[in-house]
Amino acid sequence: MQTISSFKEGDWIDETYLVVNKQISVSKTGGTYLSVKLADKTGEVDGKMWDNAEEVAGRFEKEDFVRIKGVAANYQGMMQVKMKALEKVDDAKVDLANFLETTPRNIDEMVRDLSATAAGIGNTHLRQLMNAFLADRVFMDSFRRAPAAKALHHNYIGGLLEHVVELIALSRDVAKHFPGIDMDLVIVGAFLHDIGKVRELSVRKTIEYTTEGRLLGHISLGYEMLADKIKAIPGFPAELTMLLKHIMLSHHGEYEFGSPKRPKIQEAIIINYLDDLAAKISNFRSTLKKENVEAGDWTNYSKMHDRYLYRQASYAAAEEAGFSGPGPESGKKGKKTAADPDATGKLPL
Repeated sequence: MQTISSFKEGDWIDETYLVVNKQISVSKTGGTYLSVKLADKTGEVDGKMWDNAEEVAGRFEKEDFVRIKGVAANYQGMMQVKMKALEKVDDAKVDLANFLETTPRNIDEMVRDLSATAAGIGNTHLRQLMNAFLADRVFMDSFRRAPAAKALHHNYIGGLLEHVVELIALSRDVAKHFPGIDMDLVIVGAFLHDIGKVRELSVRKTIEYTTEGRLLGHISLGYEMLADKIKAIPGFPAELTMLLKHIMLSHHGEYEFGSPKRPKIQEAIIINYLDDLAAKISNFRSTLKKENVEAGDWTNYSKMHDRYLYRQASYAAAEEAGFSGPGPESGKKGKKTAADPDATGKLPL
């Protein structure tokens, strides 16, 4: 397959991609042209067609698969495709594994790692709470598949699970350097902080926000899920409930970042900063990996980082070696098993 990230100036493109967006626009000369955003699991690219724009636009809709023919061209530092032909492709003829990226880490291994982590929690109530979520089949089916974000970080199947395992490992490493930290509270807080994303985001052909995700957001949804689970555990301490809720409500750190509260306990501060760190490093790595321009010393301008990013040769070497972040699978290529959502290479619509 001709992946979007591999496009080079002058390449002839003849391949199937997913339509993320489409628009009929008017040029400076008054003519109409078709503009589409095309995607596969390696990235996105703009496509432009000037001939028969309105007639061609009527053949397909957003989130359809289309086969395009055209030439890749560098326009203002970004790759685009000057399309000569476009036809809709039936969903049944498309391998979704080409369009939905999956965590490089083994999903079953990460779930087992969480179970082992829960078993090691000394606080009985916190251990019961974490195990209650891990034993919830409906929750875990969604948790194993959920991305951590639509676009910014860990935005792939299993991304939320990977992000949580990373954050627990980072939190454990950092917390041991400071006296008086409640390690059990940090670990369970890290596990719970983003649970609302199993309801905020959905995965079909692409990652999209659900209606309740748009209206309520993952912090509110996670707060409800946490409160419901705690109610089912007899004798769960009121103060511990309050501290867990505070961690969830404050993990974005600042009001302008969507946090209803700012961190006011040590454990919440640790989770806030390490959550941000893990997200930014994930975004950094995916930016270098997916940018659809000729590789150079610098990336295009990164909105998340608010700067250009420098490409070190060592980063590419780390990718080749299969670096996968903190945890027991670090440094190993993720293996697919029959229990993984995409083990067969096919994913359900």
